[in-house]
Amino acid sequence: MKTALVVYWSPAGSTRHVAEVIAASLQANSVTVHTLDLGSGADPASVVDRLKTAGKEGCLFVGSPVYRDVAVPPVMAFLNQLPSVAGPAAVPFVTWGGATSGLALWQMGRALEGKGFVLAGAAKVLGIHSMMWTDDSPVGQGHPDADDDRQIRELVARVIEQLTQGSASPLSLDALDCLSAEDSSEVKKKLDDPWQNIPKNVDEEKCTQCGTCAQVCPAGAVALDPLPVFDANCFDCFNCVRECPESAIVSPMKFEVLHDKIRKRAQKFDEKPPTQIFV
Repeated sequence: MKTALVVYWSPAGSTRHVAEVIAASLQANSVTVHTLDLGSGADPASVVDRLKTAGKEGCLFVGSPVYRDVAVPPVMAFLNQLPSVAGPAAVPFVTWGGATSGLALWQMGRALEGKGFVLAGAAKVLGIHSMMWTDDSPVGQGHPDADDDRQIRELVARVIEQLTQGSASPLSLDALDCLSAEDSSEVKKKLDDPWQNIPKNVDEEKCTQCGTCAQVCPAGAVALDPLPVFDANCFDCFNCVRECPESAIVSPMKFEVLHDKIRKRAQKFDEKPPTQIFV
């Protein structure tokens, strides 16, 4: 492997952290690294061009947080828009908030295989649950931590070793399905369903039209008209709610109820190990 492309989307920061650990590990092993934050608004065309140029000497690392058991729409849109290729390696990775990692890895792996990539590895990494910022003891608190980082560095080292030696066997897609057969079947049924957004309302008396909500939206889904308006690109990262300096963007969803549901799902799935690499 001579060239690696690290692509990710990270509204809360956990996936960005993992992407940075991957990039640093690759650079420490003399691999040329190009990164793309899908939330930055940058055109992915240059990354695609580099991928074509690198050919089988390149490797695509692509990361997503897990929302509602699946990868987020911008990551899947990026994967679905990739050109068909002939055999370069790919490594999907996800961060999840301790409830369940769902089918996100499997979903991303399937999309990559469908484009002609060979799965050289994968990872799921525990992170603090992004919807629990108001809770004193959020699920996944303290993660990703030093041991999570160590496992990511191990993944990178093993992928480099196998690709360099030509000893890598394609990773089985089934290995990336961490759910029971029953739960997996239920999630697969909804993979192609339209994304249903949680309603958000604007308190006109509190809103100062400062534009913070639009600035922190990684999906470009917020516009001022003159109050914030949310379009179909929104998929509930809740950055606008979390970062609004006036607490003017509100949801009818009760966070205390949501936090209880998250904890119950974490107990139900009891997914172990919380961080895991696949090669």
